[in-house]
Amino acid sequence: MRHITDLPPGHSLRLNRRPARAGELAIVGLLVLAFIGALGVLAALVPVGHGFVPKGGGWFTPAVADGAFTLHPLLIAVPSAACFVLGLLDWRHPWRIEHLDLLALAGFFPVAMLLSDDFSAAGLWLAAVCLGWLFARMLGAAFGAWRMPELRPSISSRWLGLAILILLLARIGSVAAGNILDVGQASSLGAWRLLHGLHLYGAASWPGSGGFQVYRPDSYGPFAYYAYIPFAAIFPPAPALLATLLPAMCFDVLTLAGLYKLGRRLGGPPLAQAFMFAYLIYPFPDLSLMAQTNDALIAALCVWTIVVAAERPVARGLLMAAVALTKFLPALLALQFLGVRRGRWRYALTLVVALAAMLAWPLITSGPAQFLDSTLGYQLIQRGGGVQFSIWTYLPHMAIAARLILAAALVLLALSPMVRPGVQGAREHAALSAVLLIGAQLLLGYWFYSYLTWCYPLLIIAVIQARPDHEAADTGATSARHDQSSPAPLASISGGRLPAR
Repeated sequence: MRHITDLPPGHSLRLNRRPARAGELAIVGLLVLAFIGALGVLAALVPVGHGFVPKGGGWFTPAVADGAFTLHPLLIAVPSAACFVLGLLDWRHPWRIEHLDLLALAGFFPVAMLLSDDFSAAGLWLAAVCLGWLFARMLGAAFGAWRMPELRPSISSRWLGLAILILLLARIGSVAAGNILDVGQASSLGAWRLLHGLHLYGAASWPGSGGFQVYRPDSYGPFAYYAYIPFAAIFPPAPALLATLLPAMCFDVLTLAGLYKLGRRLGGPPLAQAFMFAYLIYPFPDLSLMAQTNDALIAALCVWTIVVAAERPVARGLLMAAVALTKFLPALLALQFLGVRRGRWRYALTLVVALAAMLAWPLITSGPAQFLDSTLGYQLIQRGGGVQFSIWTYLPHMAIAARLILAAALVLLALSPMVRPGVQGAREHAALSAVLLIGAQLLLGYWFYSYLTWCYPLLIIAVIQARPDHEAADTGATSARHDQSSPAPLASISGGRLPAR
């Protein structure tokens, strides 16, 4: 009889590791089950309330805000959370720190449910914790304190294309169940006013067709209206359904196309598919599409800025001017890309000229004072004193000093690439851009989870890696072989390709 001591060393090591590995997988499986089960309990036992009650009054029913996702969370939100977690969980390496990143992203599922259940304080604090973790992780990754994360789809590359197709069909089907919010209506109606030579800023409400009114529609930057001009011109009267739905769909498709193009550049088709899968499986960008908001416009502009950052400074300047004059806080990214040395002066000149051109009509027709009062004045001062619906609502005495300190820190972070050459590759730039957008959301006095659409594509670029085409059937055997051989090449560690620098 052959004794176990006569077996090859790798085989005996596999025998020792299998029970331990089975126990690890069981623990991780129980943790995932507990998370999904807790969401199910929250969805089943806590009744849906009015939801989203900000300081100073006003509320939006869950049916209006995001439809069945929060109105029937047990049927929609909980299965979506399960698909998201299981779709990006690495069962072969269950104790990776990247799974905390996955948990932070999944934490916004209970955030949405808590806000719709009238537990806004708990929801906003949980959102701040999740945003804070992602902020710290991306900051460390951008400046080399932590290695760049490598979260991979759990689905093999053989089936990833089919999964993307299914998710695309689900995304298309969700549009039919969507509903229009005042955000998209305001952008569409503003585009209609531009086409008729009317001013953008200075009115408490704008009249639409059939006596329709949009309250405070002039609080966005001018590019939030310019981007809707082609659709408002083709589909009058404003705000027509197609004039808000088609722009939202175009912004979503442009974001997906930018992720695909950048993925192919950084890691070929496998990474491009991984980017697309990660974007489609997370439902919050889809919620922005269903509500027909303009949040995906920021996402598309940021992704394509990363695509052209190193090679086309003029295009980079145009894109950054557009994103800065959409919702203002992403203007931090315009400072960040001053750190790209190639074509820096062309970028800066294009940025200044584009900003001046986009601001010309609002400043001429409404005046600088009215423009500032309707945009920054309303958002930062008039709207609930600047702390209407965020964690600062519950910290009114700390809000002024803490927000000023955070704002100064974000400006310094945005300027840091000019003096610190550590941010070079596309993934590092995406990580720093995500830091700035997440920090801006922590700074806001009014936060809503549709704002995740701004930064989530950047997180995908920084966090997601392609799954290796050929993985060992037994991780223990792989570890044993590595113990007896030379270290693996860097290209194999990074998923088959060297990271872009």
